[in-house]
Amino acid sequence: MERFQKVDDISRLKEAFHRVFKKSDPFGDPFQETLNERVLIFPTNGYYLQENQFHALMKTIEKVGQGTFYVSESEGDSFNLSQDFFSELAPHHWGAENTIAYEDYLSIPLVVENSLFSPDGEWGLQVSHEDHAVLAGTSAFIDAFKEAYPEWKEDKEKFLKYWVRANKEFSADITWVDDFLKQF
Repeated sequence: MERFQKVDDISRLKEAFHRVFKKSDPFGDPFQETLNERVLIFPTNGYYLQENQFHALMKTIEKVGQGTFYVSESEGDSFNLSQDFFSELAPHHWGAENTIAYEDYLSIPLVVENSLFSPDGEWGLQVSHEDHAVLAGTSAFIDAFKEAYPEWKEDKEKFLKYWVRANKEFSADITWVDDFLKQF
């Protein structure tokens, strides 16, 4: 795993990010139109995927022939090239291989919403602060992910039940949930 801190590297990551995402918003529709196959993953392990979700993603990356992927703290303006990326306060960006161990993934200090994505624009995933992730990709990628992670079928229903319960118990705003779920 390599942390990127040079402006040239961040610029390259920014281009790759925008091949996948039109914005950073795991509560909306963050993906480029070219990635029309989508999966909701719920629940995550805070700002990280759960181990079975992570292994399914790594297996999928390997199956479709991509070894490298990027991890970026994507909340806010994380690709502002005028930042000092050597500062610990700056957003962090990494490159990793699909052979990365789950423990090494957990060692990445992710403290805000983040994105995992393909350098080639074939897939991307955003992890929210509300314990869900959204994944989009080519048909081949999403089919392979669904095969590796059969729990995807129940995740959408678990997500809806969670938010209905949050609304009843804590008066959480759920007016956004129906529109959000239409993309899956």
